[in-house]
Amino acid sequence: MDKIFELNTVNNVKDSVVGSKVKATSPIVEVFSALAQGKNPAVDGKVVDKAVAYIKELAGRAIDGDHQAVSELNAIQRFTIEPKLIEAIKIFNFMGTYRSLPYDTVPMMKTYKYESIDSRFQASSGDVPFATHSFREYPIATQTISAGYAVDYRELQSGNFDGTVAEGMAQVQTDMQNKAVYYVIAKLYDALKNAKGVKHFAESSGITQTAVDDMLKVMRRYGKTNICGDYAVVSQLNDFAGYKTFGASTIPFGADAVAEEIRKTGLLSFYNGSNVVELPNALDYTRLNEDKTSYELYMPQGLLFFIPQGNIAPLQIFRRGGLTTMTGDDIVTRQHLTRFDMEIGAGVAEGMEDQIGLLSDTNFEVPTL
Repeated sequence: MDKIFELNTVNNVKDSVVGSKVKATSPIVEVFSALAQGKNPAVDGKVVDKAVAYIKELAGRAIDGDHQAVSELNAIQRFTIEPKLIEAIKIFNFMGTYRSLPYDTVPMMKTYKYESIDSRFQASSGDVPFATHSFREYPIATQTISAGYAVDYRELQSGNFDGTVAEGMAQVQTDMQNKAVYYVIAKLYDALKNAKGVKHFAESSGITQTAVDDMLKVMRRYGKTNICGDYAVVSQLNDFAGYKTFGASTIPFGADAVAEEIRKTGLLSFYNGSNVVELPNALDYTRLNEDKTSYELYMPQGLLFFIPQGNIAPLQIFRRGGLTTMTGDDIVTRQHLTRFDMEIGAGVAEGMEDQIGLLSDTNFEVPTL
């Protein structure tokens, strides 16, 4: 079977599922995935020995510049990373409508509008208009989300699968997952802030109880509402539950179970009938913060979303195709750099921006693309 190479630069190889001998169901992928996690593969010992020997052989050939060996190693890594990455980004189902599409399909946003909304009680004689809705579709562009690491083929050649190669793959998964979520949140923030007509967006220094209650009062009309955001904002809701202010005195009156919940988890699970959900926000170990005391976070910290459930999701997210890989040599450091790409498209359906609420804490930076 022919191999497909993309030779944009010297020693630059793009992995092709069609051309590769390795498939997602290949035993060598199962063996490599297990060994990279420090586990015993759940296959016959002879299969493990053959797979390990073949991976070592591929690594040796890759060091010598064999493009076919590089391509097969990329495929093995891709099939190891992809299932975990796809499982991780299923958080998009909580935020809106999430769909996966083939490479040859254009992502199409679908928006709804109501017609004949002056529906009224049936008259004793004559017809009455009824509320109906129609929809239209329009295409949106996708964004390539990329991550990569410097792969050490000599380590693979020596049989060390759970060393820097495993760490590199884990970082690729974390990096791509968080970059994808950041992209979606940035698109959502931009759409809600700049929406025309009816919108539910407010900015203030800190998240106040009045602002949360006012937003919930509106968003509950759309359906049962989930409140979600980074720990920095959802944790501010703790101060709203279980206390009452009389003059200058703050007196606890909430149930012991609420105080115990906050003590154990750091967060409320519910506030005024709404689920409170913390969106994971990982540290980016590749970037230090301004004063060099810690690392930057992937996600913005100051956004608190109010997402009604059970209605047509205005936020629509698409993943087009799977992972693709490419490897090239850095002629300065002589490192073998492997890059992984994934296409993501996201947007809020035009005319449906009012169906998501957002409070923005101005003490934190806002997302930008």
